Amino acid sequence: MQKERHSAHVPVSTTVDNKGTMNFTNQDAIQHIPQLQNIACELGSLGVIEVTGEDSHKLLQGQLTCDMNLIDDTQASLGGLCSVKGRLHSVFYVMKFEQSYLLLLPKDNLSHVLETLKKYAAFFQTELTDASKDYELWGHTQKAPGNHSAELEVLSVTDHDGIYDLHLNSLFNASILISRKERASELVSMLAGTTLADKNAWDYIELQAHIPMFSQNSIEKHLPHSVGLHQVGGVSFDKGCYTGQEIVARMHYRGKLKTHAVLVASDSEVEFQELDKVYNDDDKKAGELIRTTIFDHKTYALISLNDSALEQSLKVGDDKVPTTLLK
Repeated sequence: MQKERHSAHVPVSTTVDNKGTMNFTNQDAIQHIPQLQNIACELGSLGVIEVTGEDSHKLLQGQLTCDMNLIDDTQASLGGLCSVKGRLHSVFYVMKFEQSYLLLLPKDNLSHVLETLKKYAAFFQTELTDASKDYELWGHTQKAPGNHSAELEVLSVTDHDGIYDLHLNSLFNASILISRKERASELVSMLAGTTLADKNAWDYIELQAHIPMFSQNSIEKHLPHSVGLHQVGGVSFDKGCYTGQEIVARMHYRGKLKTHAVLVASDSEVEFQELDKVYNDDDKKAGELIRTTIFDHKTYALISLNDSALEQSLKVGDDKVPTTLLK
């Protein structure tokens, strides 16, 4: 794998229609397809919670926002774990791996999520472990865009004889390769000919897909709706009860949702932080930052924004850095 160099680019565009559905097709992403083809990035910042045992499905179905009935050998999902007040402990990828379920999430949030789930696991025939050291994870993109739609509600999975490829709903035909650690050399050999990219390139790909992962700094600070988890297939409104479900469902069915997750960008490199406030034309708080990255000398952020500010100029952080809503 060769080291990648990034070049300058033009602003991204993302819109929200009147149904709250995200339109991920934008000129910036399209222009970046050639640049971000055939790259690979080691995902050392992601950890793995492994859930095993005959009651694993039942435990997760009663705790996670996604519908576990949709997750099998060929399909995965984004999902969240909520408090009883509907506040998110974390957002993660959920997938089936052989006879186990895996949650892929930021390492700095793993211990909290693991301990929270274990409180409920005591009533089930299941075992939860931090299996981060047992798995190898790499993000990569194909040479040409695939047919995956960023508006699908379920992520697809391909099993390459025990090495799994979790396909993101991404314009860049991106996916996560995951294997057991003892097969790491086989996984890496599958990436032969790719260009080695840094974490910021992968974060940019995930931001473009509106994947609302966050660190331990944001534990119980967000509702699923406010980070757009329902817009990327991470919330089921048909599966029945789970912890926090009553709060989440009430917002959905009573039409109280007045915020959406959208992308903004600054023309300079800025060290934004999770939960930074977003200000509108009147310098009043209109939202807050979910996640951010610096890519090609610009700063991108996924923010939770009040709908009333969608047509206004926006500033982020204590320094009120001007940003552009990407639409």
